[in-house]
Amino acid sequence: MSITKMQLASITGNMEQLDQVLLRLSVREDFHQEQAPFSEGKGRGFMKLSGENPYTDLLAQAASVGTAMGYSLEQKMTADSSEDLASNEETQKFLKHLQSRFDRLKSQEQILSSRMELHQNILSQLDHIEGLEGNIDDLASTEFLSIRMGRLPADNLSKLAYYEDRDFVFATFDFDGRYYWGAYFTVSELAPEIDDIFSSLFFEPMLVSDEIHGVPEEARKRFANQLEDEKHSIDVVAKRLAQLREDNRETFQANYQRLKFLQETYELRRYVYELNGTFYILGFIPADQEKSFTSAFEDMEGVKVSIRPADSDERLTAPTKLKNNWLVRPFEMFVDMYGVPSYTDIDPTPFVAITYSLLFGIMFGDVGQGLVISLVGFLMWKWKKMALGPILERIGIVSAFFGLLYGSVFGFEHLLDPMYHAMGFAEKPIEVMSNSTTNILLLSAVALGAVLIVVCIVMNICLAVKQKNWERALLSQNGAAGLIFYGYVLLAASGKLLFGFDILNPLCIVLFIVLPVLVMFLREPLEKLMEGRKDIKPEGGVASYLLESFFELFDVVLSFISNTMSFLRVGGFILSHAGMMAVVATLAEMVGAGASPVVIIIGNLFVMAMEGLIVGIQALRLEFYEIFSRFYEGGGKPFVPISQLAQSSQRS
Repeated sequence: MSITKMQLASITGNMEQLDQVLLRLSVREDFHQEQAPFSEGKGRGFMKLSGENPYTDLLAQAASVGTAMGYSLEQKMTADSSEDLASNEETQKFLKHLQSRFDRLKSQEQILSSRMELHQNILSQLDHIEGLEGNIDDLASTEFLSIRMGRLPADNLSKLAYYEDRDFVFATFDFDGRYYWGAYFTVSELAPEIDDIFSSLFFEPMLVSDEIHGVPEEARKRFANQLEDEKHSIDVVAKRLAQLREDNRETFQANYQRLKFLQETYELRRYVYELNGTFYILGFIPADQEKSFTSAFEDMEGVKVSIRPADSDERLTAPTKLKNNWLVRPFEMFVDMYGVPSYTDIDPTPFVAITYSLLFGIMFGDVGQGLVISLVGFLMWKWKKMALGPILERIGIVSAFFGLLYGSVFGFEHLLDPMYHAMGFAEKPIEVMSNSTTNILLLSAVALGAVLIVVCIVMNICLAVKQKNWERALLSQNGAAGLIFYGYVLLAASGKLLFGFDILNPLCIVLFIVLPVLVMFLREPLEKLMEGRKDIKPEGGVASYLLESFFELFDVVLSFISNTMSFLRVGGFILSHAGMMAVVATLAEMVGAGASPVVIIIGNLFVMAMEGLIVGIQALRLEFYEIFSRFYEGGGKPFVPISQLAQSSQRS
């Protein structure tokens, strides 16, 4: 449970080998690529590689062809599987030929589909005029008659009797339950008047296709035969399309993935520098991956891999890769939210896992509700892979543990009494709702906060000593001066209140209060003295420094008090949780035995949702503001594998 030790790796080789080196790098999970610390065109003559990606347009063409063909574009490939594939010219020729064959077959399919749709419409028309006796061509060629075919609503057929005195004839051919299909005949001179009559009766004219000739019954047989031929033809074309897809699927996928892979890795060139035909790649690898990393390029003649300590180049800052076991690893999410630790920092994840689980469990202690929260977290991870799920699993179990101490199961405070009696206890370990316990809970919460603050100050001192930052280790409020001051005040207060002894004598006050306060007050000039500087006078003037330092010291003292008292909320939420469940129990008694289970279930769900969220936020607030602020800065940069960098380059 620490920060992974890093090493600085550099790769050099001939420019002709650059693409293949980048291909091999782009699938690795153990290489964090860095921008080489060279000035372009200056110094040693290194030049940063640039230029338009030559694979972008060809990849877009391949994606267009693949989408039209119905191919999947999500398959993955590795660098090794891309080495022996076709060149860009061969790929472009293949895509052009495939697109041409596909377009030709698709055009035939569209033409046949259009003809089928037309002939289906014609057959639909013929279905309604099949009862027409006579030749359609003869009717269309009449010189003195006007003929209109169409359909008339069934309810309006009887209304034609109102126009018996008009010169027209209406003949029906078919009836579909709602409309009469037929035609009306009149002389050409009267056509406009008769058209108005039928229009008022909602007659809908039917435009008979120009392709219909002869007797309707014979025409219908002819078009039915044509439709069958077209269906057969379109089936043949569909089979050819399916065969074309299947025959070229493997080749297309290989070429597409090759292009995609090359397009992604080409973007990695922006991190590469070149000098006299030699490329230079720089990055960090985990120390335990040195052998695996160097062996990946052993078969490439002329490619050299050099491994050095992570701090060998002061211009580069090593990235941070956290290394935690399965138990505390989920809490890395909270650390990332605050900020990744620097490479020379410590990994606070185990400390966060312990303190956050402890604080949440204390505030939300209930056996039943804790197990439910743990189950919800398990399902969140299993079904949705939500990062919060494993955290809920762990804090739910801790909540259940403290629920055993409180004797609370879904708000029932005495359900576990038989178990305690069987274990030899007269009553449960902690009676939350007892008046005598309230003050103890609140004082215990403050004591817990004080212990955590002291632990954080000690951690800060140890970390500062590790980094040889003596000013931070000795002079700051979170250093030795602050620890002496805060520790003595805590010892004096607790000794007086709890044990009745008094250590507030003049000598101790001078040594453990006045002197640490004075050290924190004179922090800036003392720091200069430690650095061996002769000019210790404050830059802004003595008066300005004294005024500023006074208010800073006043803020430090207040922060010690406020940070400590902030942990009162831990005890407050213990009482709040018990009080809310007592309200639920009271409501359950009021509604009677029949509705009581419903009230209990709904009440528990409400408390778990609302108070669980509030307690989770408050515990996180204590972590960030009262704990992290004492020892943790979070100014590091995360370890980003080059494989992720290549994928993000493609998305951007």
